[in-house]
This record gives sequence, structure tokens and C-alpha cells, in this order.
Amino acid sequence: MMREVRFVVVALGLFLAPALATDGVVWGEQWGSPSWEAAFAVSGRWVVGWTAGDLFAEGAGVDAFVVDAAAGPPRGWQSAWPGLERAYALEALPDGYAWAGTVAAGAPDAMRAQTDALLVRMTAEGAVAWKATVGGPLTDEAHALAPASGGGLYLAGQVEGRVYAPGAGGSDVFVARFDAGGRELWGAQWGTDDDDYLTAAAPDGAGGVYLAGYSDVDEDCRRVSERGFVLHYGPDGELTWVYRWGFDAASRPVALAADGAGVWVLGQTDGPFYGAFGGGRDVFVVHLSDGGAPGAGAQWGGDEADLAYALARADDGTLWVAGATANALFGPSAGGFDAFVARLGADGRPAAGWQAGSPARDEARALALTPDGPLVAGLTYGDLLGANAGQADAWAALLRGF
Repeated sequence: MMREVRFVVVALGLFLAPALATDGVVWGEQWGSPSWEAAFAVSGRWVVGWTAGDLFAEGAGVDAFVVDAAAGPPRGWQSAWPGLERAYALEALPDGYAWAGTVAAGAPDAMRAQTDALLVRMTAEGAVAWKATVGGPLTDEAHALAPASGGGLYLAGQVEGRVYAPGAGGSDVFVARFDAGGRELWGAQWGTDDDDYLTAAAPDGAGGVYLAGYSDVDEDCRRVSERGFVLHYGPDGELTWVYRWGFDAASRPVALAADGAGVWVLGQTDGPFYGAFGGGRDVFVVHLSDGGAPGAGAQWGGDEADLAYALARADDGTLWVAGATANALFGPSAGGFDAFVARLGADGRPAAGWQAGSPARDEARALALTPDGPLVAGLTYGDLLGANAGQADAWAALLRGF
């Protein structure tokens, strides 16, 4: 029997720590409990993540949460189902939204349980319309969603062992297409003889889907290097092309944004990839054609690490990036890692940006462009938008356009 859970109201207050009291924030909110919370995705008016505490309801292990950022005050929902639910991906829909992640239902130790990939369709009022899972007897996870034609959805992540095909070795990438009612239409599995991890998905505009991720490559048993890849699947589940980067530097694609002529890829690198290496980790962006051919790329970063996490493309083609930086990219560093949002110019490098943080670690993990400005969300170990409740808190902020 399906359990219906409604939203609860969360008090809204704009409590800006000194690092955020400069400019750029229209409103901001920090959510936390004495346990661990983080926001991982935004789409439309919604923010999702997961909590190990009693965030919006009495917790039941590890729970997914959803926040309606357009409500005044914002409203929060927590799964509170026995076991584990983590939300990593989100897709706003005309009559609600869908979120995806991992589930280990009823496990006595949720943090160590075998997991399945989870897809949940919800109404705008916070009721569960349907659920679907993908997985086998080992550890399987979903990390990305993309819209499919007819109101359907692409679910993507990684699986261990055989789910849709014999396992290639370690973990493999999977993609499954669901119709609007939650029926699985097809699924596919791809991998190398290394561990392969899925980080992003984006619709191609013609019914298919782009996927991105990386392989942990063991080079002569000495060290592990990340080798990035992008895949394209057609609407009937056919793999049409694969693009993989070489070994000159570690490459981790983290986000995708299609433009009708191909797909933009955002990622991280620890060496000279599309330009001189700044240090630590740099951000890179490159365009692949609809046939998988790479175009010109750009790379940027400071002396310390810059971590890219989210990519959004405006209607005019402008690219926006969110992440975390240990440098003073767009203002003074508050210490540790600061959250940042950057608007890129035609050369793929920042034309303008926003940076904010606390003396602890702060990260912008998700980004969406709204008519009122960029909506960004992530995690903080400090007092970013209010007093930290303990360990990591989730946060979201609406920024002024720049």
C-alpha cells in the first residue's frame, strides 16, 4: 500500500553570516540537524538531498528530503521510510517532480546495506505517485535523471555485477528509460574492466540521452587515475557513440548541458588538459558534437583546488558553473573551501562570479537558472546562512543575476 506524505512548513529567515553579508544573495536558507545533511540537486522550484537526522520529520535511518524553494516560507518533506534513501538527482515536471538516488529498504544497518537505484515520482503537493527501482544483489545507485519523450524519464547510475548485461568488471554504468506511469521500457549497461562511475545525464533533444562519468584506472598497480567518458544512447536503447579522454591528466566529467548541436561537458582535472594547469584541481569545459567529436575546450583555476559540480545553460547559450574553490576566485577566501557560481564567457572562462563561505568547508553542488536569478544549493560545515546545527548542513540561495 502506498504511503502518502505531505509537505511540512519550514520557517524562512535570511540569516547571513559575515562572509555572505556582502552582495549577491536575494534570499538564503540553511537546513540542519545534529546529524549530516547535504543538498545535491535543484530543478525548477525544488531542492533535494539527504539527511541522517530529524530534519523535517522524525527520521528513520537515512532519509531523502525535498524543499519547495518557491513557497513562502519554503516547505520541506522527508521520506522517513525504514532503512536508507539518498536523493542525488532531480527533474522538475509540469505537475510535480521526480527524484532519484539509492534505497535499502528495511535494512538493520542502513549505512552498510546493499542498495538499489531508486526513482520516485511525486506530485506538487508532496504525495508519492509511484516508485521504481533498478538493481541486483550487490550495490547499485542512481546519480542522474533526464527527461524522455512522452513525459518519461531516463534514470542513470552505476551497478555492480549483472543487471542489464554481464558485468564488465567492478562497477558499470547503467541507463533505464521509464514511461510517465513508471513502467520500465528498457535498460542498458556499459563498462570497462575498471570501476566506472556515472555522474551526469542530459537529454539530446531528439529522444535520446547523453551520459557522463569516469573510470578509476589502475596504472600498473601504482595509482588510480580518473579517465572521463561521455556516452550517447538513442531513444530505443542503442549505444551510438562513446568518447573517452586519454591519460595525460585525470579527468572527471561532472555535469552536462545539451544545446541541440551536441553537449557541453563540465569537469575537473589534475593536470594540463585544455590549457595551463593552475594547481590542485582545475575546472574544464568542452563541447562534443552530436557525433561525439570534441571541439575547443577551456581550463581555469587558481593555485589551490577548484572543484566543479554543476552546469546550467541559459536560453541565450550562456553557460553557468557552480562548485567549490580553495582560491580567491571571485572575492576573498573565507578559509577552507568556499562555494562559487560563475558565468562563463564565449571562451569558456569566467566572465563574472560569486564566491561565499565560512571558515569551514562550503560547497555549491547544484545549480538551476530561474527568471529571478541563479538558484544554487549545496552543503556547509560552517555558519554559511545561519548557525550550523552540527556536522554538515544543507543550504540553498537565490542569487542576483550577474
